Amino acid sequence: MKIILIIWILFLWGQLLAGPDNVRVVYGTNILPNGQFDKTEWQDAVVAEADDKLLLHFKQDSSYLYIGIEFADTMHTGIDLYLAESSDKRKMLHVSSAIGESEYSSNEWLDINWGGNEYWIANSIGSIYVDGKKEVVPLEGFEFQIDKSMFEKDEWYMMIHLKRPEYFYPESATTESIEQWIKILM
Repeated sequence: MKIILIIWILFLWGQLLAGPDNVRVVYGTNILPNGQFDKTEWQDAVVAEADDKLLLHFKQDSSYLYIGIEFADTMHTGIDLYLAESSDKRKMLHVSSAIGESEYSSNEWLDINWGGNEYWIANSIGSIYVDGKKEVVPLEGFEFQIDKSMFEKDEWYMMIHLKRPEYFYPESATTESIEQWIKILM
């Protein structure tokens, strides 16, 4: 039993050392995508510190890829999560107070299809009224549950564009090329 535990710890340590530019996703249990990072919910995930602003959580089961983007300092109120299996097959998953999706086709991003999230779900941004004043419900980050059939391959690429305030990760990445995006290996 101790040997298995040591091997598991070494495996997870190796995942952390690989850095967020190249993440091998481990198998784990499902999540409740509500934007609250319960420690027991993500305890079986690979966690990579993107920088001093974000922690990235990755795990999968037989059907879904789970991605957690946890704020280390500033709360953001929107995200465009870019995913690809190749330069030709890309999607942008948008979350704010509404959820939508865009595809990359003929070298350009198409208009967002609002509510067109057939293969994924994530926590949206909620608001409440306190003493007649509208306030954003506090979030710890964004949690995604993505059907693995969205793409055919087991190697995906990812870029993050957080909004309000604006922040890109990886910082050198652009929406026009997947060359600097994070590689996700399942």
